Amino acid sequence: MSIFIRVCLTLAVTFTALNCRADDLLITISPETTRITSPLKGDGYPDYVAALNSQFRKNTTPENNLAVAIWKITGPVQLSPDFRPHFFHAIGMDDLPTEGDYMVDFFSYYKKHLASSKGAAELAAGQHKIDGNRAEDLYFEVSEAPWTEASHPEVFQWREDNKDHIEACVNVAHSKKQYYNPYVLAPGEREDAAEEFVPELISILLPGVHHMREIARTVAIDANYHLGNGDIDSAMRNAIALHRIGRLTARGGTLIEGLVGIAISGIASSLDQKILNANNLTREQLQAHRSNLRKLPPMPKMIDKINLTERYMYLDTTISVAKYGPSSLNSNWTGSAARPNPILKGLGKLVSSSFINWDSVMRRGNYWYDELYRTGSIQDVHERTKAYAELETRLETLVTEARDPASLAKKVLFSGKTLPELTSEQMSNILISLLLPASEAALSVEDRALMQNEITQIGIALELHYLEHENYPSNLKALVGPNLKTIPQDRFNENGLTYRTTPNGYLLYSFGRDREDNQGNTSEDQPTGDDIALKRER
Repeated sequence: MSIFIRVCLTLAVTFTALNCRADDLLITISPETTRITSPLKGDGYPDYVAALNSQFRKNTTPENNLAVAIWKITGPVQLSPDFRPHFFHAIGMDDLPTEGDYMVDFFSYYKKHLASSKGAAELAAGQHKIDGNRAEDLYFEVSEAPWTEASHPEVFQWREDNKDHIEACVNVAHSKKQYYNPYVLAPGEREDAAEEFVPELISILLPGVHHMREIARTVAIDANYHLGNGDIDSAMRNAIALHRIGRLTARGGTLIEGLVGIAISGIASSLDQKILNANNLTREQLQAHRSNLRKLPPMPKMIDKINLTERYMYLDTTISVAKYGPSSLNSNWTGSAARPNPILKGLGKLVSSSFINWDSVMRRGNYWYDELYRTGSIQDVHERTKAYAELETRLETLVTEARDPASLAKKVLFSGKTLPELTSEQMSNILISLLLPASEAALSVEDRALMQNEITQIGIALELHYLEHENYPSNLKALVGPNLKTIPQDRFNENGLTYRTTPNGYLLYSFGRDREDNQGNTSEDQPTGDDIALKRER
């Protein structure tokens, strides 16, 4: 029998034989390991959920919180009766009754309309499916393009019935300065932890973030109605409201909140483009819209969410695995009972070993999050992209080792490290492989949103130039002056933005996340492309 096989068998027997009680798996509470030293839960470990709530609640009151104002307009939609009072108490407001004078989203309104206008026989025969498909078509049409009462009478009736509520959403988006939806566990979840423990931070519910996305779509539909009726000022007001909803929503600590905030910002940018394609724009309207865009609160940085909340998720999950073993990991994202994540096979063996130094696992996790933060903080987009490629190569090596069942045995033979050092390192590799977020992708989405906003600013300068000279300039450098301080770089092409005039307008575009020149084609064009484009035809 070879030495290599002998070592593998020895390790397997050792891992199976040495079972360490969860109470004996101690992690030192320190900035180097747990990152925070308070608040602590009853078991002595950090309460990461409470820490995040404390941080993001900081400057928020029920009076200045956009989330509170929106809940009062829409009512407790998608909140279960047992969860609802718990959630509203955490946000600092009284519980809301299920029934009330609330805004009704388009799909809920349409379902109610069907129920009141169709007979039971027709619904049973499947007629509601046809109507449901029609509802989806209507929703898409009015979300993407200007519309009127004549073009979409069904949608107009919904808007009429909810007009005051929609206007209230626009008003609070302009007036509220803060945003906070609390991180809340389902009632009883912490009390039931002893029976089936799941890391708390990956179990928090986020009803507010999906709620804000639907509000944004409703405001966009209303804006397209204004555009369809030639009311540019109201459309601009809705666009700024959407930008504010997106940027405030993105203040939430999680990647999901950041991504939803960016998606809402994308809806607002799409609306900006429709506004810039209107032929009756005045200089005063353009200057006012530019001024309002410049006054928007900054978009929170995704790298800060990775450095804080995503890091906390890693640390919280590591503590859970140390105390309760790999069964504490949620099968929804690690695999299923029938087809478990292959990395977890190694995790199960390692957890049963008394050789793991959990402080080391925590420190190594913090090291990789420090590396993500260092790389993601590089200001030059193109330099950051290169640095991420190098970091990704290192992480791929780590993942390969985590998936290789023989890697630990090889290191025992050839690395010169002790078995506790190696098992701790392997455990860290496995957890990092499972939990480390796709940071470069998240930052790329952020760059796309920023690029869209910068292209809008250039578009406003181009329209102001046209109103003054009755033509568009031959190159963007001609815009530099009172209307545009500098030409933004293309975040996805080191050679800069692409701009050219056309017989009736111009084409301005960035290469987009695929970093390929798709000739200005976007996902809405045929053939499809990934460019971020502003196309103007007069």
